[in-house]
Amino acid sequence: MTDTGENFNEEFEKNQQGEINEIMEDKEDNIGKEFQEEQENLTNKNEGEKGCLERLFVYLKEGCQCRPIPSIKRTILCLEITGIIFISIGVVILILSNNIKQIEIRYDNNKDCIIGTKCSINFTIEENMKKNVFVYYRLKKFYQNHRRYIKSKSNKQLKGNKMEESSIKSDCEPIILNKDIYEGVMSVDGLTPLDPNGVAHPCGLIAKSFFNDTYVIQKIGEENEISISDKDIAWSIDKDKFKNSPNYTTHQWKDVEDERFIVWMRPAALPDFRKPWGRIERDLNKGNYTLTIQNNYPVKSFDGEKYFILSTVNVLGGKNYFLAILYFVVGGVSVIAGILFIIGYKYYNLEKEKVS
Repeated sequence: MTDTGENFNEEFEKNQQGEINEIMEDKEDNIGKEFQEEQENLTNKNEGEKGCLERLFVYLKEGCQCRPIPSIKRTILCLEITGIIFISIGVVILILSNNIKQIEIRYDNNKDCIIGTKCSINFTIEENMKKNVFVYYRLKKFYQNHRRYIKSKSNKQLKGNKMEESSIKSDCEPIILNKDIYEGVMSVDGLTPLDPNGVAHPCGLIAKSFFNDTYVIQKIGEENEISISDKDIAWSIDKDKFKNSPNYTTHQWKDVEDERFIVWMRPAALPDFRKPWGRIERDLNKGNYTLTIQNNYPVKSFDGEKYFILSTVNVLGGKNYFLAILYFVVGGVSVIAGILFIIGYKYYNLEKEKVS
């Protein structure tokens, strides 16, 4: 009897303990579910309070990353706005270019303008040109962007250093010595003949092909010539790169600090280009003028063309229709792309409605 009583008590205690454990487990499960629900509610609440901008960001271990997901309507809106902005800028540039007064005279085909001589051309200014009036020369079919041409110079020499032939040979080939420039080359002072076998300063193809035509303008009926300044026609960043060597007038064939030379040493990207030659710091009133040209620069060998240009300027520089056309093209492409998106979007929705 005693053993039976003890066994009964043990079983009773086990059952009670099991029921207690089950109750505790149920309570823990309920507490866990309630906590999880509270966390989910809190998360949903926080997400609902986030703005549209914050939803674009995903917070990862690496940091905050932006993952925008543009909709079709927003894409169309961006394209159309971009197109309108670019076309508007193109219109402004076109209007500014049309307001520029410009005179362009081709003279290489003039029978009176023979290489090595002076010639005179009469021209008329129809409208007053306000200062400053810039003088440009324009060359056609001259490829300054050729790789060999661009590389043919010595930057160290142009900074005022006297260089040995061995030091500049790889940079300036084939124009290395004075005799490679032309026979009987003179120094900058025009009095000292340079040693034909001496190092050319400056050397290289760009320096040798320097544009050396000169211009003189005079209004008919006036005695004095119109002054054309060559100051500040080169970029300031370029002027810092060009320095004459000591006593340069006796051993250099060209003054490398001459701003017209500095302008020439910046190669043009296209074979049809114009470069500033000077600036007239006064108004040019309408009337008849005479242009006297010292015609030194040959262009017949490469079938080129030479032009003299007088032009006023605006905040964007001289007359530039290419930039306006470029903005029109980019803006037009954006507008057309937006229209195509609209058509595609409507066609997709129409097909979707038919299927449903």
